[in-house]
Amino acid sequence: MRDQYASDISDFLKFSFLRAVTGDSRRLGLAWYYLPGHDGRPDGRHVEYKTERRWSPLDPEVYDQLVGLPEQCVIGLENLSFWPAATLFHRDPVDARRRNIWVRQMASTLSDADHVFLDPDNGLGTGATKHARIDDIVALRRDDRAISIIKFPGRHKSHADQISELHNQLASLGLPNPVTINTCVSVSNRNGAYVPRHRFFTIANTDESIRTRADEFAARLNRLDRVTRATARIVE
Repeated sequence: MRDQYASDISDFLKFSFLRAVTGDSRRLGLAWYYLPGHDGRPDGRHVEYKTERRWSPLDPEVYDQLVGLPEQCVIGLENLSFWPAATLFHRDPVDARRRNIWVRQMASTLSDADHVFLDPDNGLGTGATKHARIDDIVALRRDDRAISIIKFPGRHKSHADQISELHNQLASLGLPNPVTINTCVSVSNRNGAYVPRHRFFTIANTDESIRTRADEFAARLNRLDRVTRATARIVE
């Protein structure tokens, strides 16, 4: 997560998702996978939703506060008031050379959370700085803790196959009952044309309340204009 991405369309989706599935019964912990500085890429410019009020019904409180964010920065996000009570944040920069130590420090910072969300630039993968790794999930796994991640699907397999493989992998790690919401929103490219962008929001070690909340979130997303696809696949 870089400051340049703060409050873009991905943030609006993921924060609305986190509020929806966390509810009042769990304490949220958010691992930013923070990377200081600007990487020179145009990523983070997709804030068109801020001028289109029809996005608001997904989560009006998140929408209004992101629209009003004075500066795109991670610290500014932490200071917003829409977070569930006593939300914990880990914002230490990712250290590729001492990554195992960094992961242990993250786990310690978020030790009181019973729902942890991992928020790297590129979702779940194998990279040292821009990805959350399976080993990170293992380090955070706890019987009483839900763990949620963002993943950007590849093109080598169908979305259904990728979700199934992810669910099976999480279950094999002792994280049962995973739920994925496959979102697709249209964003503008450099030529002004709108192109679809998919994101998987997956939460594992779920209970009936989380699964119900995930369904409700997907239903709200489906009702929005310009959202081309939003589905929730429940694995019992």
